[in-house]
Amino acid sequence: MAANYWASTQKNHWTIDRWTLAKSREEDLEHVPINDYVKLKIWFCHLIQKLSKRLQLRQQIVATAFVYFKRFYVNNSLRETDPVLVLVTCVYLASKIEECPVHIKIITQEAKTVFQADFGGFPYDASRVAEFEFYLLEELEFCLIVWHPYRSITQICNELGMRESGIQYAWFIVNDSYRTDVCLLYPPHLIALAAIYLTVALNHADFAPGSTGDQRDMKQWFADLNVDMTSIVEISQEILAIYEIWADWKEEKMLPLYKELKSKQAKQ
Repeated sequence: MAANYWASTQKNHWTIDRWTLAKSREEDLEHVPINDYVKLKIWFCHLIQKLSKRLQLRQQIVATAFVYFKRFYVNNSLRETDPVLVLVTCVYLASKIEECPVHIKIITQEAKTVFQADFGGFPYDASRVAEFEFYLLEELEFCLIVWHPYRSITQICNELGMRESGIQYAWFIVNDSYRTDVCLLYPPHLIALAAIYLTVALNHADFAPGSTGDQRDMKQWFADLNVDMTSIVEISQEILAIYEIWADWKEEKMLPLYKELKSKQAKQ
């Protein structure tokens, strides 16, 4: 395990460029508009969250499962795989890597219950998930340690003197960022700074009187940082863009949309 992000496989192997990201979507986008594709990805993140809530998993485990799912689909298409099997296996693997393992039989049983309304259950048993885990590990190239923005956001907010309500708002923005692909494109500390940037811009910062954040002009504070402000703006725009699509997202429309995508595959 790398001692820091800069020496990690996440930085040196699993931070991709936008061209690679665009190539990863090409096959699916031949059969579904980009906004519908993004809505499907939001849905699968929602299903990961749903299963994780049932299992009472910590948010960092959920975030790691999100990252595994997104990394898997850098080299695979939704049409040629079963995303439900993928996401359940991602949750199972993430719980082990984040040192809060859940027995595979419990995960598969809970998946059958959680996905009853969406898919009529989960059609796989524990042995199938265990088998797919090996395939998932190969697709992830055994790069399993994930660095998240949560530590950075807590540290920076505390240094600025941001009160709990502001920290929570920034934390929620980070959670929402996993519906986008910024975790594949940018370092976690820049995602944390983008979440703080949006928290300040949307007037949710709530700094304690006399704190650094209270006394400083935050525009100047960001300008004085030794970071790439262009990237922070790009991340912020990605998050705001997903909110626009999310506002038009309706869960009940996702299963028919997914079935339509899969039926187009069958006609090929």
